Amino acid sequence: MNNKWHLYISFIKSFIRIAGCLIALYNNSWTYIALGIAVAEIFGLAEELKDDR
Repeated sequence: MNNKWHLYISFIKSFIRIAGCLIALYNNSWTYIALGIAVAEIFGLAEELKDDR
């Protein structure tokens, strides 16, 4: 697998998780944390499906 692809996806997943946490803190709602983790996991699955090994 392309190492840059893995790096970019990892950055995107981290950004989504952090954004979910910050939005949840701002809105005082656990829903945004759960949504951020779920979306990051979908990106993780896409990353694994793209793996050509």
